[in-house]
Parts: sequence; structure tokens; C-alpha cells
Amino acid sequence: MKKCYKCNVDLNIANNTCPLCHNDLGKDKENNSVFPIIPTIYTKHNLLYKILAFLSMLAIVICVFINSVVNKDVSWSLFVIAGITCFWLTLTTAIKTRNNFMRLLFGEFNLVIISSILWDYFTGFYMWSINYVLPLTCITYIVAMFIMRIFFKFYIKDYVFYITLNSFIGLVPAILLIFDIVTVKWPSMTSVIISLFMISLMYVFNKKSFKKELERRFHF
Repeated sequence: MKKCYKCNVDLNIANNTCPLCHNDLGKDKENNSVFPIIPTIYTKHNLLYKILAFLSMLAIVICVFINSVVNKDVSWSLFVIAGITCFWLTLTTAIKTRNNFMRLLFGEFNLVIISSILWDYFTGFYMWSINYVLPLTCITYIVAMFIMRIFFKFYIKDYVFYITLNSFIGLVPAILLIFDIVTVKWPSMTSVIISLFMISLMYVFNKKSFKKELERRFHF
């Protein structure tokens, strides 16, 4: 009995080549090991990385363009680039460790927002932190977490809690809009719409987990 390791079939034939792939029987030209090839997480989720890479580059281009057109005196787009870089470092670390990924991502999300507001405040408060960074960061992380949920199997309770909390933070620009604090409306409006959409999505499709997790976390 001869074996074709490429087709993974046993053949009872006189020929020394597989009739299916024409590979030499008993030899694996691509892999000499008899163990199956297990695709790594990078090959399994190649599409996800391409989408995130595209969104990251698009965000950088848009922010640099807005920065150069609207306010050339303050290079706030560098902060956006730094935030996206931190996101990729966090993603790479989380993929390798697989531990507390949602918590790590949420902590980074808050760090970016708080740091940008402090930076803006101590450099003259040109309001770029609340006009752009706050709403755009909320949008980026909500979309990123939603996409990652499709490709990765997170614990549903962690996913529901952190994306809901993220979405509630994304509603903060609504307060800024009501009191007419922000000078650029569309980023805040987009953040509010996406946040309301995600909260509704969590409630409709994960109603039981949504209510149970909120009760457990906030004790009501």
C-alpha cells in the first residue's frame, strides 16, 4: 500500500505517482512531516487584517488631510497615528497572549481619549480632542470590536460588556452637541449614531446576556 501525502489517500497501485496530483507516492514535496499543516491565526484571519490595515491607513490619510486643511498650527494628526500604532501593538500582543484582550483594548481606548484631551488642554485647547479624537476614536474601536467578534470567539459576556461600555462613551459627544460645545458636528453625530446602533444591536440580539451582564457589573 502506497500513500500520497498531498492528497492524504492510500493507493494500492503499481505506479510511483499519484493519479490525482501526480506527486511522488511516499514523498511529500511540500512538507516532509506526516503531521497536518495547521494554519496560524494570521493565515486564518488574513481578511480581517487586510480590513483593519485598510481602515487604519484610511483613518491616517483622512486625519492628516483634515489637520493640514483645518488647523496647520497644531499637529494633532500625529496623535492619531500614535493611537493607531498602539492599537496594532495591542492587537499583536493580544493575538499572541489571548488573555484579557477586551480589557486591554478598552484600557487603550480610554488612554487615547484622556491623553488627547490633556494634550489639547495644555497646548492651548484648540478643541481638536473633542471635535475629532473623541468621536473618531469611539467609532474606530466600536467598529474594530464588532469586526473582531465576527472573526474571533470572545467570551460573549466580555464582548457584550465592553462594547456596550464603549458605545455609552460614544454617546458623550451627544452632550457636547446639545450644549453646542463642539465646533465640528459631523464626527460627534456619527459617533452618536453608531453608538446607538450598537447598543440596540446588543439589546436585540444578545438581550439575555446584555441584561445579565449589566446587572452583574452595575448591581441593579
